[in-house]
Amino acid sequence: MICVLFGAPGSGKGTQAELITTAAMLPHVSTGELLRAEAAAGTPLGQQVAPLLAAGELVPDELIERVLERRLEAPDAGSGAVLDGYPRTLPQATRLSAHLARSGRRVNVVLVLEVDEPTLMDRLLRRAADQHRADDNPTSIAERLVEYHRRTEPVLGYYRRQGLPVLEVDGTGEVSAVHDRVVQALAGSGGW
Repeated sequence: MICVLFGAPGSGKGTQAELITTAAMLPHVSTGELLRAEAAAGTPLGQQVAPLLAAGELVPDELIERVLERRLEAPDAGSGAVLDGYPRTLPQATRLSAHLARSGRRVNVVLVLEVDEPTLMDRLLRRAADQHRADDNPTSIAERLVEYHRRTEPVLGYYRRQGLPVLEVDGTGEVSAVHDRVVQALAGSGGW
């Protein structure tokens, strides 16, 4: 099963992805974490993406695709994965579909965590304080939310046109309550 987990920055994608992957025994594939790991390791790719991450800017597709394709080809992703933070644009969605098709796979379900913007901002600022993330500051958060609405939300239309289940789940409240709604949505769609 390939599950694409959608939502604005701060919607709880990473938290819910961890819970879903534990229950479904699938790897959690976060492009953000993959890119931050490259930056922290100081790899050539990491040196390219570090300033972009610090500024809260989107990393060019070709760099993201390189790390994502390598990750999806890992043995533990052979039976599927929960994708967190990818695809973020229509070109990324079409390239992901093509990449998966080459290995006889496809996206099975899209799960969208819906959260209002004041809650998103509050969550991200708390995360910045807790995790000391340079990419979580008011300016970069506002920029990422604009980018999400402008570039990422249209990807949902792409998946709807493909006939895939797009499950919209209320992402507000306690983590366990959100996870219960996620499980119910996935079970109801046959994606669990």
